[in-house]
Amino acid sequence: MKTFFAPSLLTDQGWRSASVISVDADGIIISISQGTAEDCDVGLQGVVIPGMVNLHSHAFQRSLVGKTGLRGKGDDSFWSWRQAMYQQVAQLSPEAIEAVSAYCYMELLKGGYTTVAEFHYLHHQKGGVHYANPAETSMRILAAAETAGISMTLLPVLYSWAGFGQEPLTEKQLPFRHDLNSYMQLLSQLDQYSKHSKLFDWGVAPHSLRAVSESQLLELMEGLAQLDFNGPIHIHIAEQQQEVKDCVDYYGTSPVRWLLDNLPVNERWCLIHATHVDTQELKMMRAANVVAGLCPTTEADLGDGIFPASQWQQLGGAWGIGSDSNLCVNATEELRWLEYGQRLRDQQRNLLATPGQIVGAELYKNALSGGVQALAKPPARGFAIGQRADMLVLNQQHTLLLDKENDQILDAWVFAGVQEMLSQVWVGGRCVVEAGEHINADRIEADWRQLLKS
Repeated sequence: MKTFFAPSLLTDQGWRSASVISVDADGIIISISQGTAEDCDVGLQGVVIPGMVNLHSHAFQRSLVGKTGLRGKGDDSFWSWRQAMYQQVAQLSPEAIEAVSAYCYMELLKGGYTTVAEFHYLHHQKGGVHYANPAETSMRILAAAETAGISMTLLPVLYSWAGFGQEPLTEKQLPFRHDLNSYMQLLSQLDQYSKHSKLFDWGVAPHSLRAVSESQLLELMEGLAQLDFNGPIHIHIAEQQQEVKDCVDYYGTSPVRWLLDNLPVNERWCLIHATHVDTQELKMMRAANVVAGLCPTTEADLGDGIFPASQWQQLGGAWGIGSDSNLCVNATEELRWLEYGQRLRDQQRNLLATPGQIVGAELYKNALSGGVQALAKPPARGFAIGQRADMLVLNQQHTLLLDKENDQILDAWVFAGVQEMLSQVWVGGRCVVEAGEHINADRIEADWRQLLKS
């Protein structure tokens, strides 16, 4: 057991001062009590808050930074961006996937994330040729997470079709392909691996209604029920208007309506993006108790649109944030974009907070709670017994934090945060970022530079 002293601590029950956090050998919090620094193994110097959950990442897309900004001859959109992404996929070996993922995860840790849900669909080689080990790229991603020291929920993607009506995959999409049998075998392999790792868990990710057929979805639900699976289920949905139109043309209804009317959707589901939804669909989502998985910087970069977060907040809906394409790897910037997008649309301020609450603090606590729920764990707005000891230490001696306390500190960090405010990052009771530097930075950066040369 290891004990940590926190001068100021954000718990699920609110802020506490002079607290002792006791952590077991697996990095899990077993008690939170009053105490002094002299009572503890480690004295944390600053305000201690839980690390953020990143509920949606495609780590390999970090390698696309700077390569998608050329204006095309026609309209640039998600669909034109996707072609650039496909070109990058064709260049990525397993070694490259591991290197870019480790670099991305290192950056995510420095940006305030301590857990990442990796929506992983790059399963095979160019042309769809299988690796000798069906879980080759999954193992590479898990190795990258271990090198970086980030907690991982791997979400292998079921991806079989290019569009509604079982449209055949294009040549560039073949590396993503799984049928249901091979997909279930991959899940079984990952399940065995997870039993030997403290920082790894797994879930299920049918890519989208356009990439997975109705029969596959129904069979998948039956197969998971037989396995007594109780983990997270994530799906892309209603991200683009063209996607919604295609779904209406094929199924006669919108993606969200079809999903909720035809599958046993519950609190373990995370609907990624859900950008184009109406009021009735929001009410259906709330009744099912799903998490809305929002990725504001990617949704802005791709021109997707703006999720009606203020309306979802009024309904009491759960939500969390993801870095998606990893153009942005900073948790507070995602939260900032989320709130600012609502303000620009509605021409009002402080929209994602209830009356009497501070918006930056509410953004952080709600994103944390929804992110935890999206991993199929009990939601919490701060530290609680049974959670992993994933801790961010904010430097209260920073000029912008000196005269603030509790929720004001969170508000300042969300809206005016700079790297210097975050002094330490701990995952499972282990320090992985100290004074802005990652403990394995030299190795990770060397691998990344070697990848760029090749």
